[in-house]
Amino acid sequence: MLTYIARRIFIGFFTILAVTCLVYGLIRNMPGTPLTILSENAGARNILDDRQQKEIEKQYHLDKHWIVGYGYWLSNLAQGDLGRGINFSDRRRVTTIIATRLPNTLLLTVTSLLLTYLMCIPMGLFSTAKNATTGERVLSISLYVLYALPTFVAAIYLNLLFAVKLGWLPLSGMTSEYYNELGSFGKAWDILKHIFLPIVCLTYGSLAYYTRFIKANMLEAIQQDYVRTARAKGVSPTKVLVKHAFRNSLIPLVTLIGLTLPALLAGSVILEHIYQWDGIGKLFIEKIGQRDYPVIMGLVLMFSVMTLIGQLLADILYAIVDPRITYS
Repeated sequence: MLTYIARRIFIGFFTILAVTCLVYGLIRNMPGTPLTILSENAGARNILDDRQQKEIEKQYHLDKHWIVGYGYWLSNLAQGDLGRGINFSDRRRVTTIIATRLPNTLLLTVTSLLLTYLMCIPMGLFSTAKNATTGERVLSISLYVLYALPTFVAAIYLNLLFAVKLGWLPLSGMTSEYYNELGSFGKAWDILKHIFLPIVCLTYGSLAYYTRFIKANMLEAIQQDYVRTARAKGVSPTKVLVKHAFRNSLIPLVTLIGLTLPALLAGSVILEHIYQWDGIGKLFIEKIGQRDYPVIMGLVLMFSVMTLIGQLLADILYAIVDPRITYS
């Protein structure tokens, strides 16, 4: 196992090098630079003179070929330095900028993941126990419809219904203007009202996928010999379904936990933009528009590392839950 992990880490190192090099080349060759974006902003003109602009270009290696710039970025990364943001209104360290937004994204994604697992497991068990019945068909069709519905379309209709027409929920943002004036319960209720629609949009697609995933694995498990043997011994149908079939169908489900790790940190770019939720996804879009190369590279590095860790974790979990799997 240790040899396998070491080999995967070695391969992952070169994978990250390839990904970051490619992304750095792409963003450096996009039309516009941080300085041209600033000059196009009517309210920010004449902030920097020619000397200051040249100093910034030299500081961030914008005056050199992108390959040379990537070499400087890689050298700083080896020293544990991701640099500072180029955006002139926010020159904090990249790690600080990302760390500020990360809890907001985790609040969305972790809540959504917990709700997904809490609902998809009983729904998957119900679909298996009531397979080919009217109730199961209604549930399956509903899940197919939800899975096929894009999240941004659902967000628009939910906004029109609950925020515009009924006025029950806020349209966007994380908190209200009067948030600081509220008490502890009032603050919690205010956050709950703002987070409700994003959570619904973020959860329903995953709920449909995971429920169908559990049902497919359960239907395969109940056809196995050990399930037939348990039934022949007179074990109750509920116990057969939960203790025998579901327990063994958990193997592929557990491996998905590792694969969800990148999504937990990356958030949803579209939903965070629609609801103006100050998370990682919205930060990524903002920094691309500002051509803030250090922050973009910091985010890409985080996404790449989390993806590789997630895949490695999925393989390790698979070997743990299924003793038949070995990487020796």
